[in-house]
Amino acid sequence: MKVPSSHSGRETGALDRTLLRGLAWTGAVKWLSQILSWLSTIVVARLLTPEDYGIVAMASVFIGLIGLLNEFGLGAAVVALRQLTDEQISSMHSLASLFGVCGFLLSCLVAIPAGRFYDASDVPLVIVVMGVGFAFLAMRSVPSALLEKALRFKLLAFLEGGQAMLATLTTLGLAWWGAGYWALVVGGIVGHVAVTVIFWSYHPVRYGWPSLRSLHEALRFSSHVLVGRITWYVASNADVFIAGRILGQGVVGAYSFACTMASLPLDKITALFSRVMPAFYSSVQTDPAVLRRYLLLLTEGLALLTFPIGVGMALVAHAFVPLVLGEKWLGVVVPLQVLSCWAVFRSMFGLITPILFVTGGSRLTMLSGIFCMVAYPLAFWIGSGWGALGIALAWVAVQPPSWVAPYWYALRALNLSFREYLSVLWPAVISTVIMAGAVYSVRQVFPADSSLIFQLSCEAAAGAAVYSAIIVVFHRARLSQFLALVRGSQSSPA
Repeated sequence: MKVPSSHSGRETGALDRTLLRGLAWTGAVKWLSQILSWLSTIVVARLLTPEDYGIVAMASVFIGLIGLLNEFGLGAAVVALRQLTDEQISSMHSLASLFGVCGFLLSCLVAIPAGRFYDASDVPLVIVVMGVGFAFLAMRSVPSALLEKALRFKLLAFLEGGQAMLATLTTLGLAWWGAGYWALVVGGIVGHVAVTVIFWSYHPVRYGWPSLRSLHEALRFSSHVLVGRITWYVASNADVFIAGRILGQGVVGAYSFACTMASLPLDKITALFSRVMPAFYSSVQTDPAVLRRYLLLLTEGLALLTFPIGVGMALVAHAFVPLVLGEKWLGVVVPLQVLSCWAVFRSMFGLITPILFVTGGSRLTMLSGIFCMVAYPLAFWIGSGWGALGIALAWVAVQPPSWVAPYWYALRALNLSFREYLSVLWPAVISTVIMAGAVYSVRQVFPADSSLIFQLSCEAAAGAAVYSAIIVVFHRARLSQFLALVRGSQSSPA
């Protein structure tokens, strides 16, 4: 059944142009900073030890949870709700800033108990220092959301790219200087503080006395977002929490680094879409036909990018890890392979949550998060019996059931069948399967004593060449549609 669209062809062309420009600017800046980050990560990994990463990972479990409470989900409410007045925005800015101060105080309270829980004396001070940034982050929440709502993606991209580069350079410099795990801690704080100061200067928002009555709708929405974030955070970080308690710093450090390597390239791609889509969906939330069109378009585009990267990382991990990171990281290989493949499927779900927010399904995100908070820790506890690999496999077993209700609601709201949704994944799936077969075949012809760099180069080149050829030869029509969209958006009126 077709849903009539309230947008004309001219308006749709303008939306296409806004979307693609937002993705282009965000992507260009993110990938430029990511190249620097990848190089820095490799150098830092050689300078630090798994124990250093383990300390920061254990502290991050607590500090990240407090960070979710930090601004009460008010930034997401500013983006999603279209009818907020200036008075309401000022009140929300005051509340967000107040929550930031409370976040720092709460981090001080949990620091010592967290150190005792892990039996790690270095953890408390790390938590306190990381908590300093909460006040700055909360104070920029509403200004950042207003720029996002106004579709100012170019400015946001430069600000966030500058933050990432500053954090990366600071981390690299401190690690080279011999600061140990403090390089990871201080680098992130420096980036956050610097960009927050720029937000204050460029887009100041006045403070107003909070009126809870006038903010009823915004607080209801933000409470759904907040509970969903908290429960998801507890669930998704239960792996490090349980591994740190049962398996020790060395294993949790190796596992957390495997998670970082598996997610690093894919998260940058999905973050690109996640950064743009909430505000963009919000701007067309009254038109299901347009929402459906963009969900299918972006799902297919995201799949074409993430499937070969995730599976490719798993295929070359056996050579990449010892060659680039060193022999001390060999325990990362198998968990990295599992997590890289699974990250491909997880990335698809990232486009569904923003749909829920603009179609009245924010409560469902909260309920789904509660389910995850109960089910995930149990799965990770069972998986810990098989070490880091068991915890990685637990993700594959426990995450799909949590997707059923959100997918059902979102597809129903857009009058979209599951079969139609799956059909846009087909080009990426079949091309990636053929790519994997080609890489495996190339590996079989290597002499037993061939160098790792030779293996890695040949496998990566073969995979990239085969995947590109499959897309061009067998999916030329879909590729032409994407190119036509780009050309059409470039010629559309502003």
